[in-house]
Amino acid sequence: MNQNQCLAFLARHHPIRVALPLLLNVFGPGDGYGVYQAIEGAVMQYQAGNVVPQLLENLGSPAREIIYWNVQLAANFSTERLIASLTILVRSANEDLLAASLIAVRQIKSPRVLALLESLSCFHLRMRFEPLSRITSTIRDRIKFPDRP
Repeated sequence: MNQNQCLAFLARHHPIRVALPLLLNVFGPGDGYGVYQAIEGAVMQYQAGNVVPQLLENLGSPAREIIYWNVQLAANFSTERLIASLTILVRSANEDLLAASLIAVRQIKSPRVLALLESLSCFHLRMRFEPLSRITSTIRDRIKFPDRP
């Protein structure tokens, strides 16, 4: 069954409210052998008004793979409704989620995105330099008080 046949089957047998949750929750570990990318093509056939509510729900999933692939899809449905969820994910310690979330948020045309990106650059600079600051402080303390443990 090719992608067009799959979409036609879903349209005939599964209404949108059933098909979208199935498509957007199918992700698991690994790359899906190309199936995940085909799902993206299938989901792109739906209107944003149908997809975005399911994306919002899935961005809070406990399964990291579902979050990751839904963030990837969110980049194609840029709407301000996704900003709050993506704001949480761009602070992720997981580099893949962080990168995918940044890509998705950058697709949204909104002044709120600019403010978010500015706050993130400060956040990431702090995260990068705070440990350095602590090391520098420790070195200064050791120089001032060499006999301290």
